[in-house]
Amino acid sequence: MQKFFNSFRHYATLTEEQLLTEGRVQDAQKRYPELAKKRDTLDGESVLDVLIQADPSGNQKYLEGAAKILNNSVQNAAENGYEMFWAKKWPDDSTVTQTADGATVTSPVAPQDTDNLISPWGIARNIADLLPRFHKLQPFIAPSLRDINQIETYSHLSQAVNVAEQTQQDKERRKQAKEREKAEAREGSSVIADNDYYTMIRPTTAEASCYYGKGTKWCISSTQSANYFDEYTSEGKSFFFVFFANISNDSKFKKLALVVDSGGDWDEAFDAEDNSLYGHEVVDAIIQNMLYEKQDTGALEAYRYLDNSTWSDPLLDRDKEDFVRVVKELGIPWDDSLATTQSGWEDQGELAAAAIQDKANLWFSEMKDEAQTDARENPAGPDPAEFVALQDAYIEQSTNISVELQFPYDTGASYVTWESQAYVDVEEIMTNNMLVKEKRLKWRINPEQTTDEQDEELKEAVEAALKYIDAWPDEVEADYSNAFEFHVRLDSGGGNLAEFDSFLDNTLYQDRQWDEGFVEGLIEALEEKGLIGRDEKEEEYWPDPAEKEKQIELPFEKGAKEGAQSERDLDYIRSPEGAALRRRVGLRENKVIKLRIRRK
Repeated sequence: MQKFFNSFRHYATLTEEQLLTEGRVQDAQKRYPELAKKRDTLDGESVLDVLIQADPSGNQKYLEGAAKILNNSVQNAAENGYEMFWAKKWPDDSTVTQTADGATVTSPVAPQDTDNLISPWGIARNIADLLPRFHKLQPFIAPSLRDINQIETYSHLSQAVNVAEQTQQDKERRKQAKEREKAEAREGSSVIADNDYYTMIRPTTAEASCYYGKGTKWCISSTQSANYFDEYTSEGKSFFFVFFANISNDSKFKKLALVVDSGGDWDEAFDAEDNSLYGHEVVDAIIQNMLYEKQDTGALEAYRYLDNSTWSDPLLDRDKEDFVRVVKELGIPWDDSLATTQSGWEDQGELAAAAIQDKANLWFSEMKDEAQTDARENPAGPDPAEFVALQDAYIEQSTNISVELQFPYDTGASYVTWESQAYVDVEEIMTNNMLVKEKRLKWRINPEQTTDEQDEELKEAVEAALKYIDAWPDEVEADYSNAFEFHVRLDSGGGNLAEFDSFLDNTLYQDRQWDEGFVEGLIEALEEKGLIGRDEKEEEYWPDPAEKEKQIELPFEKGAKEGAQSERDLDYIRSPEGAALRRRVGLRENKVIKLRIRRK
């Protein structure tokens, strides 16, 4: 009786949450008695205690499912021939401590015997390590696996946790990417107008245009195909995006793009589907926004009825109430005393509808004025400093071809223009170039007095040399005071920063071909035209300069060889082996022999 009373008093003092927790523990102990058994080798604990102590929920929410996973693992191991090792520490190579009939027994074991053991305690620890992560990652776990009771094995639990962690990391990366994208868009844009009805933003970078133009078909906001923002802005066009607060997200009028031309004047407008809009269509979009199209109130329906712009069913009282509320909100006059009858209400309504039309026209005019003012104060196009920076980098790498820049404020054009130029001094090349010297080339014309025909041939030779290095000049012009000096306009263009960068790459390639390729092509062209060549007498005797050099060297080589042979003959005569020869010619051994070998 006392035991029953103590038990009743215990449960009577527990809260509902505590009762739930204790009930879950008792259910698990009854369902899995082998796991709940207290063991000396576990310091008086059970493997189930490992799961109970690891509970992250505060009410043993995961105990039943975790115990099932542990029990399945133990049973599966037993079915596969493994022996249970009921201890906390893995045995060393010499002994295994087990419990037999309540007594602790230490027995020797060979190292290989541990291969057949499995530790329920270790499995329980592995499951326990996953439970806090499983609990924390609930929002990222697949819905079918959020209930741990639906998971059968440790490997499935581990996989569910790992996949959830990857999902969480992916979501965090996407979140960070969006935050960076948003920050970049803010840096690359300016807010022109912001009120309760609309926001107007001017993007100044392609990234900002893509960010704020999401969901539209504007080519200046495209991310899946060619984006034309930089191209159009380089031509002086400015873009202003209008976001209406009270129009549905799926409406083509939710976002509008207003365009200002290079002169700072209004150009055109586009809806989200990239349709060009007339002015009255923009005004109608403004009216839809004024009358809360997104909320689907009766105000817009009443306006259509009063304006006679579209057919409409007879108005409901709710439509009238919504219309009057919006009219007053917009500050448009409304006299309730004159609207007590149907005709009186319609008279007041028609006046209000006309006033709404006027206000929408005014808002549109204000939008255009704000856009034009900003475009004139901050002309479209990349910063000139960006072009100059690319030009400076090119100058550091080039030696022969120069590139000049001209900006819209210099030319009046709507975009930046550029031109590559070179200066050619044929006389200087003939005087100082090493290739000319190696070939022993000289003028075959009088440089001091050339004919018109020779001047034209000089120009043709320069043009041929340019084509030799894949340069196709726009113009080659001789200096008016010196027929041997030429000003070359190689190429020209205009556009955006990327196009200028590409132009510089091509020009740098031509510049690097200049020193060797251009001079080689020029010499070849001048020789073909008979303007230069070697000395005529020299060429008559020695048609090939290389052969002449070879022949000049021959006498020196022959003399050197004959001299070497004479020394060898003299050494032989003086040697003991040459004694017979000395006697034959009547020479004494102590006489100095002088020989002169005549060259043939």
